[in-house]
Amino acid sequence: MKYSSNDFYLKFNIICNEEGNLIDYIFDFVSGEFQEITHIDPTTVLGKKFSDIAIDYGDRLNLKEIYSSVISNVKLKFDIFIDDLQKLYLVSMFYDNSCREKQMILYFSDITQVKGNKFKLMESAKLKDNIIYFKDRERVSMYYRDKLTGLYNKIFFEEEICRLDTIRQLPMSIIMGDINGLKLINDAFGHSMGDALLKKAGEIMLQSFREEDIVSRVGGDEFIVMLPRTSEETALEIADRVKANCEHSYLEFLKINLSFGVASKTNSDENIDKIIKKAEDRMYFKKIKESKEARLSMVNFLKVRLEKITFETKADYERLKSLTMMMANSLGLSDNEKEKLCMLCEFHDIGKIGVPKSILQKEGHLNNEELENLKRHSEIGYYIAKELGETKIIDELILVHHEHWDGTGYPGLFKGNEIPIIARIFAIADAYDAMVSNRLYRKKMTKQEALNEIKSHAGKQFDPHISELFIDLMETEESIVN
Repeated sequence: MKYSSNDFYLKFNIICNEEGNLIDYIFDFVSGEFQEITHIDPTTVLGKKFSDIAIDYGDRLNLKEIYSSVISNVKLKFDIFIDDLQKLYLVSMFYDNSCREKQMILYFSDITQVKGNKFKLMESAKLKDNIIYFKDRERVSMYYRDKLTGLYNKIFFEEEICRLDTIRQLPMSIIMGDINGLKLINDAFGHSMGDALLKKAGEIMLQSFREEDIVSRVGGDEFIVMLPRTSEETALEIADRVKANCEHSYLEFLKINLSFGVASKTNSDENIDKIIKKAEDRMYFKKIKESKEARLSMVNFLKVRLEKITFETKADYERLKSLTMMMANSLGLSDNEKEKLCMLCEFHDIGKIGVPKSILQKEGHLNNEELENLKRHSEIGYYIAKELGETKIIDELILVHHEHWDGTGYPGLFKGNEIPIIARIFAIADAYDAMVSNRLYRKKMTKQEALNEIKSHAGKQFDPHISELFIDLMETEESIVN
């Protein structure tokens, strides 16, 4: 990518208060040209607050004036003459939402040698309809494209709205879209999977619209599409078609689900911002309406997928329930605790959906790296349960169902009586059931062999009191597992 030799840019992480309001920025990155042009050592500014740097370098780069402009978040572009460099710069401010942390970027373009009526622009650019058009296509991509999806970004969308909000483009329809479950995917499977999902959704969106439609990513999981000369009825049909295309597409084992809202401007007196807000409100209403259905669909999908990769069936879950209920009844657990225990039997391994199939189906013992990867399933399951709603009441039980009485289990948060009694009961039933069942890496044990293993690990892996109770119960119980 070629830049003017006097151009440079700065990246800042955004600091907000508890209410989500902007209070400052932190210097995160400076381009390679920064030190050469400004004669400022990057190490003296990186990691510091913009407000502090504006004071320290107030007489250089006119940072006080720039800071007062960007902190108010009201100017997108402005000209500034930097005395220290004796050059006129166009400072462009825009946001990058593709990173885990939202960032603000300031791009300094040297326009000293260029004159214009409305904007002073760099030599490689031209002005038309208040839009900057660069001759260098790569530069256009950097400035107007979302880095992750390749779609247009919020800057381009806002400028196109200004250009196309005319009577000639009526009716003008707006489609707002939001990916359902992106937080779950980021938490459970990592941001790389979330990013891949965003890319896939972007590809589907791009393929589903006309060339003249403006398809943009404007937030972490939000898309907006501007459709000139398109009625609301047609826009609704298009949104339904895009939704269907998404739901019939998969990213590895994940379904892609979006909620859409549509609104149209049909009269030149209508405010386009209000139309966009109406589309957004309708999208959120759809999201609320569809969220329960989407969660249930996700639960069912994950359960079916899990059965295929772990070979565990409904019969396995029912057997676990019988074993755990036998102990729960003897210990006098409440109905609420019994309900949680039954749910734990069904969903304890839901996090294995995020473990590679090669590990879950490996014949023979796992190496240390594979074992550590497998251990992540309790954490992954915790995040999935937390987001799915119906399973939220057992999210912490899923997280700790592999804790050991002596503290050697994982994730290593609790030991002894600190471990919830429901998890302690389940751990014994789960271990027993695994031992008397065939596994890829070993043959099943007899009932007595499994009970001997439980006894030998009492006080280490298992609660000693519940272990003794379980062994006594199983000595007389013939109907569950032989």
